[in-house]
Amino acid sequence: MSTDNKLNSDFYMVHSVNQRYNMTRMHHISRLKKEISEGRVDVQVIPFLLKVSELPDVFTASSCAGRIILLSTNKYEDKKISTFYKRYHRKITFSELKDDLQKSTQKEIWFKVEPFIFHFGTKDFDKAKEILCLAQQMGLKKTGIISVTQGKYIVEVNSTQYLSLPLKVNGKTIVTDMFLKIIVNRANTKLTQNYARLTLFEKKFLNKFGRSKK
Repeated sequence: MSTDNKLNSDFYMVHSVNQRYNMTRMHHISRLKKEISEGRVDVQVIPFLLKVSELPDVFTASSCAGRIILLSTNKYEDKKISTFYKRYHRKITFSELKDDLQKSTQKEIWFKVEPFIFHFGTKDFDKAKEILCLAQQMGLKKTGIISVTQGKYIVEVNSTQYLSLPLKVNGKTIVTDMFLKIIVNRANTKLTQNYARLTLFEKKFLNKFGRSKK
């Protein structure tokens, strides 16, 4: 291949990658704004997501601020049959948990605390690696580059405040009120820690990558 042909080939390849990235980024920004208008985005992260949408070299593909949930499932926690019975993006009380549990008609209910999670999209590996390094420096060990294609690298950033246990089996509550009070306290502590870490992560992320805004 001649030098001119190679230069032309490299130019069109870069142009194609840039075009693919820009189209993907605009698609996710459009979807984000639509989901915000429909009330389908956690209010805690909306300001952060909108600021990220202004950055030229990063976008968010999905997110969750962290939550406490009651999940209707089976003993294998099979995703194909699991459904959310209750979701709380805040601390809960013993009385509301007990009341919600008593009202449920599901055969099996699991109690879970899930931390915040983001999926960030970038155009190239270097930017994806920067996000990965920032998260790891903050102790967010459940973080990794989970998808690699030309013009789209996806980085999953996940915090670590987890809790998971069954509360109802075969239609019967299997824990005492005392135990429910203990897990409510533990769950609220984890959620408080999660939101504090979320705030810090958002601040550090924007301080680092906001400088690249054009």
